[in-house]
Amino acid sequence: MDKRLGIPPQSKSSLTSANDLTAKLECLIGAPFTLTGKSRTDGSNLRKLVGKVLLEGSHPDVATKGSYEIVPPKGTPKILLEYIDTYIVTTGSSYNLQVWNRNPASESVQVQYANGDNLQSGEVRFVLAKVCPENHVITAVAVLTPDYIVDRFGKFGKPTVKHQLIISASARQSVLDMPNGILFYDDDSNVGNISNINNLSEKSIHDEPRQDTLVPLSHIRSIVEEKLIGLEVKPAATKNRGQMLEEIFSSAMGYSISDQELLAGGYPDIRNQALEVKIQDSPTVDLGKYSPEFEDVVPDCGNFTTRTMRYLIALTNPETNIIEGAILCPGNKLGLHFTYVGDKSYKCQRSIPMDFFESFNGKSVFNP
Repeated sequence: MDKRLGIPPQSKSSLTSANDLTAKLECLIGAPFTLTGKSRTDGSNLRKLVGKVLLEGSHPDVATKGSYEIVPPKGTPKILLEYIDTYIVTTGSSYNLQVWNRNPASESVQVQYANGDNLQSGEVRFVLAKVCPENHVITAVAVLTPDYIVDRFGKFGKPTVKHQLIISASARQSVLDMPNGILFYDDDSNVGNISNINNLSEKSIHDEPRQDTLVPLSHIRSIVEEKLIGLEVKPAATKNRGQMLEEIFSSAMGYSISDQELLAGGYPDIRNQALEVKIQDSPTVDLGKYSPEFEDVVPDCGNFTTRTMRYLIALTNPETNIIEGAILCPGNKLGLHFTYVGDKSYKCQRSIPMDFFESFNGKSVFNP
């Protein structure tokens, strides 16, 4: 495959539109395509064929070195120049679309440009080529977006994987450059009341969140600014830094916290505030079993889901242990700035009925 295809476009805006991409790929209808029966070989051959078409005529210029950063260690679309992945559809009652190492229907930064733009996992274009195994020709082409697939066929299956968040050096610096070094998004809906902070001294951080205990993120932000930014978090001999941060923050909120409560663990760390607390001094933040990339109901946490769960991530200097900045937001905003990955390879899957592809036989279509 031409090396240019593995480099992102010069800018996000220079991507060929999905409609123009569909028209360009129409030349593949009726094109010969020999199936070898080896999935990796056939997949590679389709990418080369599609790539050759993409490079003919007008196409985006490749980004220059240093103008972008590919964030996740694995899982980015194969043809970055047009931000697409390709798939071969043959026979059967349905086709099982498999996406490796990312949830395609989520916000998760894959390519970060120096100018602040980014390409996210939910913006990929899937190119599915229907190949006749008897005649070895391409009979149909579909360009589909993740949103269209979810709306028409349902959500991608959620894999079992230990989740992580990558905060790249440039993304971290962009947070530190914000006012008071805080990336902040308020709750998507009204949550709690400022006066509830007066009710916390007799509560446990592991109590289920209630309307008389929840404190709005807008007020928690002021506590982060006043009590955490500039603070040194140097772990004691029997506590890790995450527990130290939990203790410092909980005390600042007004809780009377004990060592037993800290050792109890669980998700979220401060259940009474539906708040997960993390400390970050390396690119990788361990999210554990739950991740905002996939929406799940959180047991014993009211109406909160993994997407509405609140997150506090303290950005500490690895040499001085001083908190230099912070991220405070609902989980569904994390992917707008940072990248989700798994510590092991995983795949998200979505079954698509075969009659869907047969409905546009002989055509190249976009989200039909």
